[in-house]
Amino acid sequence: MPDLLQSANMAPFWVTGASGFIGTHLVNALVAGGAKVIGFGRSRPANEEAWGGAFYSGGVTVDALEAAINAHGAPRGVYHLAGGSTVGQSVEKPLDDFDRTVVTAAALLDVMRRNAPECPVVVASSAAVYGAGHDGPIPVGADLRPFSPYGQHKRIVEQLAETYATTYGQPIVIARLFSIYGDGLRKQLLFELCRKLAGPRQNIVLGGTGRELRDWCHVSDVVDLLQRLLSTAGPELAVYNGGGACPASVQQVVELVLSAWGGDRDVSFSGQSRPGDPFSLVADSSSLPSAFSWRVGLAQGITDYVDWYRTQLTSGTL
Repeated sequence: MPDLLQSANMAPFWVTGASGFIGTHLVNALVAGGAKVIGFGRSRPANEEAWGGAFYSGGVTVDALEAAINAHGAPRGVYHLAGGSTVGQSVEKPLDDFDRTVVTAAALLDVMRRNAPECPVVVASSAAVYGAGHDGPIPVGADLRPFSPYGQHKRIVEQLAETYATTYGQPIVIARLFSIYGDGLRKQLLFELCRKLAGPRQNIVLGGTGRELRDWCHVSDVVDLLQRLLSTAGPELAVYNGGGACPASVQQVVELVLSAWGGDRDVSFSGQSRPGDPFSLVADSSSLPSAFSWRVGLAQGITDYVDWYRTQLTSGTL
């Protein structure tokens, strides 16, 4: 990990979406390294007291961002993780997803333009900007064909970032994140499958065919990557694939979950994919910084996730 945390007296890092899944892990890593963190989000995080910083609830707004600057000074680096979180929710409520994703990014970038034009910013985008029709590992230069509101809105955010980098010289890095999983994830495939396995015994049927390919990246590795990318921000916009860790089909992942869970449960697939879900999203990660490597293997990561789920279930926190 790059040596970004040299003194507790230095300016704070900002993390938008700080109470979310990735945001929580990132904040914990920054604080563990001795940094002060200012967080922004819609709901207050459970670990706020341990930060040594501050949290601004109510979303990522111009008022909240400028209040943070007035109270704590300009940040030394920004991780923009706020935005819509699932394709399904964006299909159901596209205007809400636009507000959470595009409007928050526009607010952040303009506040930075006016108050901290030299501060490096990492913008979390998504592999959903690539859309469908890609075979094999996708390079960052591939055509962008998003067809869900989620992917379209992430693409607009990337265009905003490009505009601010080109027009104003803001040092911005875009990280197109693929399928992130790990302790604390309370949505999507792994969580829903564990929930069904923990429930009354019944036939478990999942959407899709099971042949869908995804790039599974453990959240601890993603946090490391985001910190490394912040240090690469320069005068020209940089775009990276935040993937390339463990490509695997949904069927393979389900089998790993079943193995870690134990027992003799069967899982089948409906054959019907959700609207907006591409068949294959696997990253070409050849452009990532050479000092970075994916460390958590898929089998170990899923075993750890199942253990985390069962611990939460026993403690009554699910």
